[in-house]
Amino acid sequence: RLVLFGRTPEPAAAEDPATAGASDRAALRGALLAAKLTTTPAETERRVSAILAEREVRATLAALRELGAEVEYQRVDVMDTEAVGAAVKEVYAQYGRLDGLVYAAGLIEDKLIAEKTPESFARVFTTKADGAATVLDAVDRLPVSPRFAVLFGSIAAALGNRGQSDYAGANDALEELGRRWSGAERRGLTVHWGPWAASETGGGMVGRELMRSYAARGIKLIDLEEGPLSLLRELAYGAPDEHTVVYTASGW
Repeated sequence: RLVLFGRTPEPAAAEDPATAGASDRAALRGALLAAKLTTTPAETERRVSAILAEREVRATLAALRELGAEVEYQRVDVMDTEAVGAAVKEVYAQYGRLDGLVYAAGLIEDKLIAEKTPESFARVFTTKADGAATVLDAVDRLPVSPRFAVLFGSIAAALGNRGQSDYAGANDALEELGRRWSGAERRGLTVHWGPWAASETGGGMVGRELMRSYAARGIKLIDLEEGPLSLLRELAYGAPDEHTVVYTASGW
């Protein structure tokens, strides 16, 4: 039984026929313009991003239900402390338990540090680090704590990455948050993932264009089936006092 939080509004059951046949970002731009659904380039880009996000939510829910999961989706922004607290409390009240937490919120605005504004740095850092702190604080107020909290970090925290000083720093901060949250009966685990292969819906931070770039550089991508299984094995058999792991296509 899964309850998913995300900042994307809950999508309608079916996409607008005007855009449903457009398979990628370029095709979506053309479909929106042809149907006169947007008037400016900025508005077009916002609509395209929103449609792609809704598709990912819709596809994720459908895939989980097909596998037999009970799943629901709630619009919750991790930067809204009150909303997070209320949503977590509501989940616990509805089901009487909350066994585990997986935190994967994140934002990237890659630029060299000389070109990065303080405002951009703050957006990237706080979305991941402050958002994680907010969610962990919310579950701490429950009558019974989850047994585990998995925080999705990035290999950028361990090895660095060009243009990602803010993102690397935020993921590094997750380690300390998870370590502090851990206790005798619960484990906080930060997983610094390497790059994943793109999903069928094009979701995730590594799109098909970036995949081709990685392939040209000889960088292998985490398999979409093996990656989750590796995490489940770590939760089941990993040392409970180990709070940070790095996982790439070649393993831990």
